[in-house]
Amino acid sequence: MTFSEEFAQALRHQRVLMKHRPDRLRVRMVIYLIWLVGFGFLFAVIHGLQSGQFGSEAWWRHAVPGHLLVSACVTACFFGVFRGFEKLAPQRWLDAIVGWHDWRSGLFYAGVSAFCSALGVVIGLAVVDRVWLTRNWQAVLSQPGFWGQFLGISVFISMVMGWRYRSRWKQERLQARVTEAQLKLLQGQIEPHFLFNTLANVQSLIDFDPELAKRMLERFTDYLRSSLGQLRNDATTLAQEFAMLEDYLALMQLRMGERLRVELSLPAELGGIELPPLLAQPLVENAIHHGLEPQVAGGTVAVSARRVDGRLWIEVADDGQGLDAPRRRGGNGVALANIRERLAARFGAAASLQLLPRDGGGTLARIQLPLTTAP
Repeated sequence: MTFSEEFAQALRHQRVLMKHRPDRLRVRMVIYLIWLVGFGFLFAVIHGLQSGQFGSEAWWRHAVPGHLLVSACVTACFFGVFRGFEKLAPQRWLDAIVGWHDWRSGLFYAGVSAFCSALGVVIGLAVVDRVWLTRNWQAVLSQPGFWGQFLGISVFISMVMGWRYRSRWKQERLQARVTEAQLKLLQGQIEPHFLFNTLANVQSLIDFDPELAKRMLERFTDYLRSSLGQLRNDATTLAQEFAMLEDYLALMQLRMGERLRVELSLPAELGGIELPPLLAQPLVENAIHHGLEPQVAGGTVAVSARRVDGRLWIEVADDGQGLDAPRRRGGNGVALANIRERLAARFGAAASLQLLPRDGGGTLARIQLPLTTAP
């Protein structure tokens, strides 16, 4: 990823509350520096025009450094207040605020921003007074005209930012609908080689082991029934997702025999959680295809769901070859990109997919998303 792409991504993340920032610190520092210099010069220009000193030596010597120093204090207050709120607030609060795309979001950000600005201005004027020994910061703060100007500028900036965010929200909502429609078509495409391989296995077993061929065909029918049923809906429950995985893994066990061992763990209280359909199945298929099948002894695939810090974690772990092993043909890049795009279309930055090395060898795929209970 180039620096410009990192910068654009960090800018998008600035309006999203998240406990763990994925952007590098130096990229975020560049954004804060741009804010600091931009607002510092803006207010210095306004002050210079009002006092008639714009462009003079005194303006460059006192007004510009002073306003930059005040702007630095305002920026520090923004960083401290918002980052502190992200760290201390429960995750469900952050998910709820990120999900607001109406007047509540504007009220929250405008209110917190006005508080941070006022706090930063008070601290900044006190620092300027101490540095330049002007001893007039209290007199400035006691002037109604100063706070009237501050309020007017704050309202103007809030209106501009609110209009900008609202336009972007509408654009993202439209893009999400388009993406969801495209991905719904992708959901309906069952992996052709999986279908052909399964039918070929059934065909080869008919002459040698008719009973096993019958069981495999029954499991295959159960899997198609459960998966195609989910594809007709925009959402499913975690219990239905695990039931579909059970059918799929039972079919894979008939195909691989004792080489495939399965562990499914779903707490009963999480069964009603809503999520997009067929999120975990591609991860299970990748674990088997890339991690376990290449091993002579096979291995274990474990699927679990749990609640962590007010969020839902779905994990698919295997003790196979691991992330550093050579990839087999038909890599998992398309499947992983599909899942990430579906999560982004449904939840935005509040959901994520990670691939991690598993302790003890193998691979761990982890989906994190907000908790939503089906009615």
